Amino acid sequence: MAQEERNLNQILDAMVAGFSTRYTERNVSRNWQDRSAYKNSDLERGELTVIYTGEIPNDAYNTYIKLLVIGRIYCGSKAKGLDVERAELEFLQEWRNFCNSSAFGNISILSVSTSQQQEAPDGWFISECRAGPFDLAGEIDWLPVGPSKLPEEISVSQSPEVGFGHEDDYFSVDENF
Repeated sequence: MAQEERNLNQILDAMVAGFSTRYTERNVSRNWQDRSAYKNSDLERGELTVIYTGEIPNDAYNTYIKLLVIGRIYCGSKAKGLDVERAELEFLQEWRNFCNSSAFGNISILSVSTSQQQEAPDGWFISECRAGPFDLAGEIDWLPVGPSKLPEEISVSQSPEVGFGHEDDYFSVDENF
């Protein structure tokens, strides 16, 4: 991964662009807005919002990103609860297909909640996800200046035969070890 791709904003933007390319009929963004910011017609296509919520930094080279993905859809003024549920599940399946595809490929869905038909004719799902691992370390140069003299050989041993008094238990390691 190139250094610029190790940036969280660029990773998330690539995720949004990937879903948008695959599901062109949906609106996709990283900008969450309250329902009142949308007209019904804005949500008829379905609005998917990807939100960064944190990370699980096992180490800088193996970081998982935590996401909240919100899908919202307006099903029309005459929609019944089951109509809304079907639309939510269809939209959710698209997100699931994207997560499991090679398009992005490393997103796990951890949990899902839906409107449970309670807000007809509006529908929504919320998916907690984990993406990664990502190498966010970049090219960290932890040794900016190398040693002035390299050892001629490196010797190793295995526990418990290590340290003082066990010098005879060590063996030399070469390039072909």
